[in-house]
Amino acid sequence: MTCDEIVSILENHGCANLTSALDEATCSQHPIVNGGSGDVFYGRLLNGTQVAIKIIRSSHDPSEKVRVFHKRVAKEIHTWSKCRHRNVAELMGSAVFRDCLAMVSRWENNGNMPHYLSRHPNADRCKMSVSICAGLVYLHSKNIIHGDLKGANVLISRNGTPMLTDFGNASLLDATLLFTATRTGLGFSLRWAPPEILEEANPHTTASDVYSLGMEAHTSEIPFSNRPDQSLLVYIVIRKMLPDRPEKAIPTRSQYGDHLWATLRKCWSYNPKNRPSAETVLERITPITAKTLKEFKDRSDRRKN
Repeated sequence: MTCDEIVSILENHGCANLTSALDEATCSQHPIVNGGSGDVFYGRLLNGTQVAIKIIRSSHDPSEKVRVFHKRVAKEIHTWSKCRHRNVAELMGSAVFRDCLAMVSRWENNGNMPHYLSRHPNADRCKMSVSICAGLVYLHSKNIIHGDLKGANVLISRNGTPMLTDFGNASLLDATLLFTATRTGLGFSLRWAPPEILEEANPHTTASDVYSLGMEAHTSEIPFSNRPDQSLLVYIVIRKMLPDRPEKAIPTRSQYGDHLWATLRKCWSYNPKNRPSAETVLERITPITAKTLKEFKDRSDRRKN
């Protein structure tokens, strides 16, 4: 199938065709960022709406492998177009952009979570974590596996709301030609990947998504930030090590610090069957606030809480 044919099929299934609505003159000449399965360009619609245009790059070779890839892309776009949740970025439609199949979503000036937190260090990280988890619960309720959950794939809306994006890419990884800087040639983000993915390249599951929930929103650091990439496979798969507890962000002497840390450790269980569901994680972290994570200064503080 050609890109035009895919967009036409998607349009027949309710996904808007925005090809003619793009204002080509305003679109960036070069990618603004490299996404999980393609390049992201900045642009505008003819009505002035700022948009992110993510092209899906694949070979023009009319082989069976490419046709299968196109079918998978169409399925992922259709799935995303049906998602409606405040913590999931909305797909506005598909388009043919510079001879490539593209997904069009609203441009978020706040950028992704790491960029946002670097500019807003006092943001409510507990609330952000709950929002991210709520978005994942929604995806799992729709039988959607994110496949690459990390801070770079969480956009922040104009009002500060976290929104999951770049999901569903797990089924496209075998045909993807370009990965983000934190991805490996194996098709996953090494520091966020669970041991079963690192060890045997098993398919992504809801349990692997839960492992990746992690603690980035609380620490503003990537997982295992003190470890070089070269040692991570041995560290995680063979030695079965977990991230060190960030005492500054999750202090032991606080009302909910141990509760949160126990939840995170459960998410990182080596055996996927021992990990909680995203829904269970959401229930456990919802009561946690910045106040209940604040370190006690003395015994009187402990009694007040």
